Amino acid sequence: MSTNNEKKQETNNEEMESNQQTPPSAENNAEKKVLKVDKTISLDLTAVDSNIFYIMGAFGRQARREKWTQAEIDFVLEEAKKHDYNHAIATISDYCEPKDEQEEEE
Repeated sequence: MSTNNEKKQETNNEEMESNQQTPPSAENNAEKKVLKVDKTISLDLTAVDSNIFYIMGAFGRQARREKWTQAEIDFVLEEAKKHDYNHAIATISDYCEPKDEQEEEE
């Protein structure tokens, strides 16, 4: 025979378990907001200090000069910060393509 206290405890445990699960709608919303950036900035990373914070700052400044939206800049920088230094450099360099001065004049 179960008492009222035992029934209340079972109900509380079930509520706690259901509250710990992430609702599927929240996961779907995050997936829908994935942004794809198909452009590059003119930035030569070999001429930039190797401090990752300096590199990310230089990337952001140059991207703003080239009229990138803040969402595009944030996307690249957030992706860069997901792992280690090498991942950050590789990610940022994917969006950098230094242009020669002659190319800019044409």
